[in-house]
Amino acid sequence: MRDGPVFLRRVTLVALCLIFFLVMVFLINAIPKSAGNGEQDEPSVSVQYTGNYITTSHVPTLISTEFPEPTIGQQTDVPSGSSNSVCSTIWGIELPTTLPEWLKTPANAEGLYTEVKYFILAGHLISEGSVNASDCPDGGLLTNGNANTCGMEKATTQVVNWQNQFNQDIFTAAENNRIPAVVLKRLFAQETQFWPPNSSNPPAYGIGAVTSPGIEPLFKWDDYTNVFQNTCRELFSPQSCRTLSYSSLSLNDQQMLRGFFIKNYIHSYCDSCTKYHIDLDKTRRSIDYFAKLMVASCAQINESVRKRFSMKTLPYETAWRLALVEYAVGTNCIDDRIAHMDVSKSFSWDYFNEGLGPGCTADIYLSAITR
Repeated sequence: MRDGPVFLRRVTLVALCLIFFLVMVFLINAIPKSAGNGEQDEPSVSVQYTGNYITTSHVPTLISTEFPEPTIGQQTDVPSGSSNSVCSTIWGIELPTTLPEWLKTPANAEGLYTEVKYFILAGHLISEGSVNASDCPDGGLLTNGNANTCGMEKATTQVVNWQNQFNQDIFTAAENNRIPAVVLKRLFAQETQFWPPNSSNPPAYGIGAVTSPGIEPLFKWDDYTNVFQNTCRELFSPQSCRTLSYSSLSLNDQQMLRGFFIKNYIHSYCDSCTKYHIDLDKTRRSIDYFAKLMVASCAQINESVRKRFSMKTLPYETAWRLALVEYAVGTNCIDDRIAHMDVSKSFSWDYFNEGLGPGCTADIYLSAITR
């Protein structure tokens, strides 16, 4: 016969151990998993979503995702300053009384009207069947997909209509963000000829052809753009975002944030859109964000130049050239060049430009915008 008290003590001990084990399992599973890389020295935020965002090289790849529905409002305010140029305020450079054409804003959207023969745009319109060039040599197209001379003649009317359909959106975005409207329109012309990539995985996204790394200034300079906090609250916990900055996020969280923003606010591809597979309403809404990205580029170039030179001594036009280069080739190119400049020499555009490294030059790009 078993000893009753000893048996009870053993049963009680086993029961307590089992309860302790179940409590520990519950606590471990109740702790939210970080969306970051798990390193102790990097803050991360929990995220509720399914799907994946992959970006392992300079060119990002978006694949199917199920993110929360976007809710960011359009055309948020930028800090007060010059009524004509927030960038002049950022730089501490007085706005000149006389400006070149590319740095002007017309009196209204009609002043942005252009009739440029864009051969890439014409090629897209022919390829999509919007223009009939069947009686032209090779169907109006060159081997690279651009329109040939005959194709351009067939497509001229639609090319003109297409390039001007965003004029009001460009004008409004430029006015709200206080940047020159002409430079914004010419930037789109140079980047995409106003045709947003209409494939699911393009090398760059939207009417301004921005890559995932290229959009980082929009989040870094949130004081001027008001984009990071809004996006962070959409994707992550609002309580977590309150004390965070973009640079404080883990790399995984930064990639996730950029992927969410690009998918919902920049990338115009639309599989369900029967015409062109381009969401034109989304394209129009994205223009305000590209204007904000230009403001962020102004802030970024200000930080880069001030490391070794006085930004206030630069001509206004030179400062804008630098901002455009920053947009086109990225901050690393700018910082590397400035680090190798002789501080005993005066900063000039020619001195800066002549020393840009391979892959960082943007002469053709700038010529098209600043003509």
